[in-house]
Amino acid sequence: MVVNDGGDTYNNREIAVSIAKVEGSVSIRHYVYNASKGLAPAWVSPKSPNPLRDNGILMVVKGDHCGKYVRRIHHRYHEDNGNKQALVLLAVVKKGDGVPDTLTGEQFELGPDSLCIAVESNEDKKLNGNLMDSLRATARDRKRR
Repeated sequence: MVVNDGGDTYNNREIAVSIAKVEGSVSIRHYVYNASKGLAPAWVSPKSPNPLRDNGILMVVKGDHCGKYVRRIHHRYHEDNGNKQALVLLAVVKKGDGVPDTLTGEQFELGPDSLCIAVESNEDKKLNGNLMDSLRATARDRKRR
């Protein structure tokens, strides 16, 4: 997420946040030196992926697929009223703790503004390093034709 508090502490800073229930209320939290610190919701905005390069885990934050974890397969450009916009071809994944993600078979396209970069540990990155290879190769082959 991108956090901007209007001051020097969080000036458009990219940080990992989590949602927690604190004293009966939902709170956006950030860990600093093993201490959880609350963030005002107005300060926090999603970090959209680069549709050409971000291949890590993403979460859908707008629309019918909101809340689903996805991974980028490929991208294409779409012209809308003279504006060239990128669309990202995505594969839905089921996340597991300590095991590689599982492809559900569901695929769809969204604009990067409907997506948010999710936090992924180095261990999970290694586990899922080759997960999308065959889907990406198929997409590249289709594009060449």
